[in-house]
Amino acid sequence: MLDVANENETKKSSVIMRCTSLFLAFFFVIQVIDLFAASYTRAGIIAVCCFIGYVGAFVLTYQGYTILTQHYIEALTLGWIAAFIALLGWNCSYQHIIFVLCLFTLLTSYQDIAYKVLWAAFLCLFRIVLYIYAHTHVPYYTVGEIQSYILNIVNTLFTFCLFFTISMLFAKDSMEMEQKLMKYNKKIEKLAKTDTLTNLPNRRDAIDRIEKHVRKSSETDFFLSISIGDIDFFKKINDTYGHEAGDAILVQLSNIFREVMAEEGFAARWGGEEFLFVFTKENADVSAIKLNDLRTRIGQTTFKYNDIEMHLTMTFGLEEYDFHHSIDDLINSADKKLYLGKTTGRNQVIY
Repeated sequence: MLDVANENETKKSSVIMRCTSLFLAFFFVIQVIDLFAASYTRAGIIAVCCFIGYVGAFVLTYQGYTILTQHYIEALTLGWIAAFIALLGWNCSYQHIIFVLCLFTLLTSYQDIAYKVLWAAFLCLFRIVLYIYAHTHVPYYTVGEIQSYILNIVNTLFTFCLFFTISMLFAKDSMEMEQKLMKYNKKIEKLAKTDTLTNLPNRRDAIDRIEKHVRKSSETDFFLSISIGDIDFFKKINDTYGHEAGDAILVQLSNIFREVMAEEGFAARWGGEEFLFVFTKENADVSAIKLNDLRTRIGQTTFKYNDIEMHLTMTFGLEEYDFHHSIDDLINSADKKLYLGKTTGRNQVIY
């Protein structure tokens, strides 16, 4: 069994139609009991037919006939509202269901806005015509005061409960969709800021973080040192063992960077085998010591890929922000020092 016939339709409409059909079927169970008890036989027979009609609508919601079921419920509802106004009069409050029917169509129809506006206008006109009819014609039954109170209260309660139920179903669906969209947007935002291989911040996110740090800090409590580190002879690893081995090394190194930089600032994938290290807690003198500790740790670590074991070294260029140069100047200066370290022996921190 299907909820919808068209793959572009959501289940929201089917669920609202299903609940509306069940609600009105139960409504007419109450009506049947009350109307036959009051000897309103014709009205009771109509109520029985309506009960069967809404049970049929409920079954249709499981056959994928979304649009057909919507129009069927609309026609059935308008029909019995008119019939009960003619039989029992205006004061029994059956006409209130028209407002629920308007909400029902607005929330379940896939038609364009023009259709919905016309439908709302039609319902308004329909209610006005019923009002004029009810006040210019005598109803078939003369409804007593007590029975009028009973029908009025029952119909008002059911109208309110159905209006509330349809609204809540739609609101629940909308909130769930909004939550999914928010989670999806957060996921997209994270992907846009994260290097997919290492899960470290990428170049763009690193720049954004640095600029944010500069904007919110004052000279009295401000620390910012930037280092660019490069894996020595990384191309040899790729050429000898393949790029998969190189990727595995990058991931293992990134885990070390993430651990070491957790209390200092952050590390980011700058590109290829280059990484950016941003120190925001101490000045460059202390940062240089910590970079040397990191360099030593890398040299003492055994990196593995399958059964292959490797030892690596890294070279770092470090520069401290001085408020007189731009972030680009700072990064370029760190990069130049990295190049100097590469050309003067590697496996060192140039500061």
